[in-house]
Amino acid sequence: MSAQQTVVLLHSSLSNGRQWLALQHQLQQTASEQDLDFTYKIPDLSGYGSSPMPDNDRAQHQLAYEIAALAGQLPEQPFHLVGHSYGAAVALHFARQNPDRLLSLSLYEPVAFHLLAEDHPQRRAICGLSGQILDHLQQQNPQQAAACFIDYWNRPGTFDRLPQTMRQQFCQGIGKVSYDFNALLTEPCNPADLQSIRCPVLLLEGAETPASTHAVMQVLRDALPQASHHTLACGHMGPVTHPQQVNPLVSQFIATHNKAG
Repeated sequence: MSAQQTVVLLHSSLSNGRQWLALQHQLQQTASEQDLDFTYKIPDLSGYGSSPMPDNDRAQHQLAYEIAALAGQLPEQPFHLVGHSYGAAVALHFARQNPDRLLSLSLYEPVAFHLLAEDHPQRRAICGLSGQILDHLQQQNPQQAAACFIDYWNRPGTFDRLPQTMRQQFCQGIGKVSYDFNALLTEPCNPADLQSIRCPVLLLEGAETPASTHAVMQVLRDALPQASHHTLACGHMGPVTHPQQVNPLVSQFIATHNKAG
């Protein structure tokens, strides 16, 4: 059996570490089949799950805060890092700042909108969405804020079709989303800065995702030409809605580069 390696899994906004339970199971199965040894870190990002809200102001929130909040849960030895959406943007930030600490980087649609030019129409669209959500929150209307967010990433009417308990959970968590958007839109990074990433990279996106994430993925593909890339028959929430497509690709990518590591 190969030496034990750690896999860290970072979830999307309005979610928590439990979204990765199916991927953990897939990795365990892959490890058993290929005589590998994985250990797992599946934290809740700040403001989600069991993690407290940030203690800074929304307007000052940046991705570096998320890394600082995770510091005690990230291994010192090189590890595999997986992220989805906001968690993938956090993972991308970490990989850029700590190129020697990763064995591999697997990203499903990182919402790294700061990589788009300020006048890019899809960046303007996201600024508009962020502004709508903040306006609803300031008007004490978390339900409308959550509906804007959920319907954008899925399709119109999705929020209203959800079970009441799930709608309530999203309304309780939507306040942190405004922090996330500020971090994503103000991150001091441009595509050239991604050249510091040296580990193997897997880029995954859904064919049915919003145009904004396709725009970010194109920037990533141009900036990281050696990365493996797959487009899957699903949307932005593919890791949750279509794990049967996403998880085998991620687990095999990690297994391959675990051997190399």
